[in-house]
Amino acid sequence: MDNSLRNFLRPMRVKHIHSPLVGLLLVSLVAIFGCGGFRSENEKLKEEITDISTENDKLKKELNTLRSENSKLHIRLAQLNLQISSLENELQNLQKDIDIVKAQLKGADKKKRT
Repeated sequence: MDNSLRNFLRPMRVKHIHSPLVGLLLVSLVAIFGCGGFRSENEKLKEEITDISTENDKLKKELNTLRSENSKLHIRLAQLNLQISSLENELQNLQKDIDIVKAQLKGADKKKRT
């Protein structure tokens, strides 16, 4: 082979040998520094989950408080409905008494006229 051809082919062999080494080096660097980014993102997500869980617990307590207040209000509403019903019965009885008194007054007026 011609000397100039040998010199031309020799650097190509070297380039081909170095290419996989450079690739391996790049992959190693990406893996090492890239994992740090994943760890950081993982920590951020864990913090978000913790914050959301805390907020969820707070909202559950608030919901339980509201349920309790709602139950108390329903009990109070039932009591008020009973009182209203009792007052309506009392009004009906008073109206009957008024009607009886009116009827007695009319009867007394008729006796006086005759």
